Amino acid sequence: MIRRVLSCCLIPLLVLPALVCAAPDGLAAQQDELHKLRGYLAQVSEQVKRLQADLGEAERRNRLQSRLIDRLEATLKQRAACARQQRQVRQAFFQDLARRLPASPVYRVERDRVVVPADLVFIFSKARLGAEGEARLAGLARGLRAALEALPADLGWRLRIEGHTDPRPLKDTREFPTNWELSAARATAVLRYLRRHGLPGQRLEAVALADTVPRAPGSSRADYRRDRRIELHLEFPGD
Repeated sequence: MIRRVLSCCLIPLLVLPALVCAAPDGLAAQQDELHKLRGYLAQVSEQVKRLQADLGEAERRNRLQSRLIDRLEATLKQRAACARQQRQVRQAFFQDLARRLPASPVYRVERDRVVVPADLVFIFSKARLGAEGEARLAGLARGLRAALEALPADLGWRLRIEGHTDPRPLKDTREFPTNWELSAARATAVLRYLRRHGLPGQRLEAVALADTVPRAPGSSRADYRRDRRIELHLEFPGD
């Protein structure tokens, strides 16, 4: 019995030197593994920091973009409301103008413009209104002045006076080389006439369009007559 106990106690003592001898190599391996783990953890920690920084930057950009989207939506809503108001004012203006003007072949008030046939007020192939043309436009000038005075002043409106011609080249080019010059001179002549009759000059603008916006699609004499015209448009900032 004693011999069996001694043998059990002696076995660990015999094995201990081998374990002691093996421990340094095992410890070095464990330390190397621990060093690798620490390096891996450091890399992971650095990646986490970068991800957190990227996330913070992404959140900052998202906040900026959200504020930008809110501002854009507010701007679009404001512009839509302004455009709606301008359409309503323009429609009401031409309705009011139509009520103020007597029926006449010299002008035609449409939904969004006034059309004046050029042949009824201008000397043929010229940019001069002449006494008869000015007399025919007198009623239109008075109606325009009254209707424009009723507009809200803060809308920044302008009366756009467009000169239009038919597509045929001019025969006598000494005064007007092309239809562009003729349409510009006619629009300017109407502008000056309206200004002399009380319309505010700073609210008027003359535009030459020559034959670029035909009124009639055909090439008959009647079509060309419809193309030769002055158009009056009510414009607002942003149009």
